Amino acid sequence: MLLVTMLDGPVSQIVFKSLWFGILSGMVSGMVKIGWEALLPPRTLERDSTNPPQRLMEQMGVPKSLTHAFIFYSRNQKVYWFSLILHFSFSIFFAFLFILVGQFWPLIGLWQGMAYGLLIWIIWHLLLLPLLRTVPPAWQQPFAEHFSECFGHIVWAWTIAACAYYLISKDTSGILCTL
Repeated sequence: MLLVTMLDGPVSQIVFKSLWFGILSGMVSGMVKIGWEALLPPRTLERDSTNPPQRLMEQMGVPKSLTHAFIFYSRNQKVYWFSLILHFSFSIFFAFLFILVGQFWPLIGLWQGMAYGLLIWIIWHLLLLPLLRTVPPAWQQPFAEHFSECFGHIVWAWTIAACAYYLISKDTSGILCTL
């Protein structure tokens, strides 16, 4: 009975609104991160032939034929659709998490979300991916990779926050509070 009440109550409204705004913010921030990496590629071409998300999926048993699946766009340009799904899924999930957690713990929005991006970079690129042996240990990665990934995550998270702040401020339902 309590679960039914929660699903019809304000908590479910917060979750659903956070999810919707997370999808929108995640899509925009995902595009920003792709643009950032086009300007400052984090890895050499050799190390990026199988990028960390692809490698992680392969470690989890997803075949290389899928992790490297692509379509041709504009005649001869390869678009790796599986990698794009991973990239945008990551952005949407962490945008949703940022907005949802921000409703109960506003400190997540520290420095307009930039602290969140820094934390995500530390957790994923310095701790988890090296521990899983998806990427080399942090001290064996080139400085250019750390520079691009660190500041790319900061800009990415700031974009999540900027989109979320805007969407929440324009929403007349009052379900979500400003972060």
